[in-house]
Amino acid sequence: MDWGSWLLIFSIIILAGVIAYLGDILGRRIGKKKLSLFKLRPRYTAILVSVITGILIAAITLTILSVASQDVRTALFGMKELKDQIEQLEQREKELQSSKAVLEEQVKILTGSVEELKSQRQSLEEEIQVLQIELTRLRESILAIRRGEIVFQDEEEILRAIAPPGMKDEEAENYLLSLIRQGEDIAIERGAGLDKEIQRAVFVLEDNFNETKERLKNSEVPLVIRLVASINTLRGEPVIARFIAEENKKIFSAGEVIWSGEIDIEPQKTNIELWLGELLRELNALAVKKGILPQQGRVGVISASNITEVTSLLQKMEGKVTVEVVAESDIFTAGPLRIYLRVKK
Repeated sequence: MDWGSWLLIFSIIILAGVIAYLGDILGRRIGKKKLSLFKLRPRYTAILVSVITGILIAAITLTILSVASQDVRTALFGMKELKDQIEQLEQREKELQSSKAVLEEQVKILTGSVEELKSQRQSLEEEIQVLQIELTRLRESILAIRRGEIVFQDEEEILRAIAPPGMKDEEAENYLLSLIRQGEDIAIERGAGLDKEIQRAVFVLEDNFNETKERLKNSEVPLVIRLVASINTLRGEPVIARFIAEENKKIFSAGEVIWSGEIDIEPQKTNIELWLGELLRELNALAVKKGILPQQGRVGVISASNITEVTSLLQKMEGKVTVEVVAESDIFTAGPLRIYLRVKK
């Protein structure tokens, strides 16, 4: 409290003491002289004077405090209004707290959205960088193809081999390493280059190598193991490759008729060579559909002498003639499709 407050309290105490003292003197005189107020007995008159003195002390104290302090006036005469204001303020506080909670929740949601958008932006930027790198690589590949600088195209087969079943771990690993070494010889001959650090021309990712090794260990049947390029390889660069393992199943048996059809021959009109060319293309598609693996885009092998013989024979015939395609030997997934043509009148 400041000095003004202490002075006010001290003044009230002094004033109350003076009033009490005067009341006491007045009461004693009334008692001695046996005076009477309002026709009361002297004793009751003295009591009345004491009561009036106390009332005066309280009234004067309140009056002074009311004059001196706004807070006292509010407490004495504005209590209801003060309570109403407090209730209004409390209600307002509740509303503000509720609004605050809503705003805080909105802030959390917006913060989460901002973080999500930042993450999406980062992902998109990374994707753009990857696409730009891929675009640059594709442009370089196109230019390299035009200049004849591609030594292996994506998914192009480097070599294939038939792996026996039941290999042990070390045998399977050595087998795959030997295929990689053979692939390096082929790649270098085609124009691929050696890696500067470890001097290798063909790389196979460790996961693919281990997966293929496990396949060799667990297989109970022979497998066709193919080493293929994973991406376009430019001249002078090492080849990034991978292994593909498939069961070497029998597709056709020796002597089995693979295809049979009729040709209606009209002398001087029917183009025998064209018809045979279409037949061989159709056989190529059929073999791939049956599961024979193509090599350099083709699967069929037929002797030139057989083609010449059948062509000559058909050119001498007229009307409807049946032509059969027969498997020369057992044909497996690894291929090739060794066939010969047979004419039946």
